[in-house]
Amino acid sequence: MDEGTAALIAGLAGTVGAVAGAVVGAVAAVRGARIGAEKAAETARQQVQDQASIEHEHWLRQQRIEAYSEFLTAYDDSALVASRTSKKVRDMEPGDPKPVDDFDELTATALRLRQVRQRVKLVGPEPIHARAVELEDAARDYYIDLDCAAEARESDDPDTASALEQVYTGMRAMAHAHDLFVRAIGALIEGGYASRQ
Repeated sequence: MDEGTAALIAGLAGTVGAVAGAVVGAVAAVRGARIGAEKAAETARQQVQDQASIEHEHWLRQQRIEAYSEFLTAYDDSALVASRTSKKVRDMEPGDPKPVDDFDELTATALRLRQVRQRVKLVGPEPIHARAVELEDAARDYYIDLDCAAEARESDDPDTASALEQVYTGMRAMAHAHDLFVRAIGALIEGGYASRQ
């Protein structure tokens, strides 16, 4: 082999090596770019999911606060009617007719309380709904006690004093259930997990 052929072979080998190196480098660059793009896409997807989760938690928290506020407003309305009705029952003379209009209004406010409690059930969490049920039940029991006391007064029942005492017991139970409900809401909201339960 002469020197010219050897130089030609060496040049061709160098060119093939350079082309092969460029191809390998290009493949590595494309692969690296693809991996980088996949990582960037995954990061962007995670950021979108995190943002959506945060927005949902905020929305749920607002829904809960609105539902709890609506329930407490319905309770306050009902308690106001109950207080007025209770005073009328206490002021009844034996044989007086019970204040039917007040009891009808009390029934209507109790139904409203039940309706808004359903929204509390919907937005949860279950421990808060359970407290709302306890408050609704205590209110209903108090209203039943009021009705029994009014009927005792109306019929001049000798056991009227005990019926009135039961009204006071029911009123205390209702106030206690209200306190437990409000405390449960406060703990939930202050604890910062209103939307994670």
